[in-house]
Amino acid sequence: MTLSVDKRYEIIFLSRHPMGPQLGVKAVAKAIKCAKSTVQYWLNRWKESKDLSDSKRIGRPRSTTKKVDQRISDLASTDNIATTRDIQRVLK
Repeated sequence: MTLSVDKRYEIIFLSRHPMGPQLGVKAVAKAIKCAKSTVQYWLNRWKESKDLSDSKRIGRPRSTTKKVDQRISDLASTDNIATTRDIQRVLK
């Protein structure tokens, strides 16, 4: 489960912000209800880059083109009872 950006900034506020309570890692983890390692990860990330947004992920390459995806969508929407096998036969 990923931590929301709001919670990430809450971690920074609770532990590092001058106006915050300046809690330790264990106390922040308890307050946010997450693992201490998660708190430590986001504190280190903040220290290094001041960025708490999600980083880009490579992911799996597409197996179909956008054109084929559109064709599948069109086939599915024009024939309400079309099954995946019907669509597969049409595409071959």
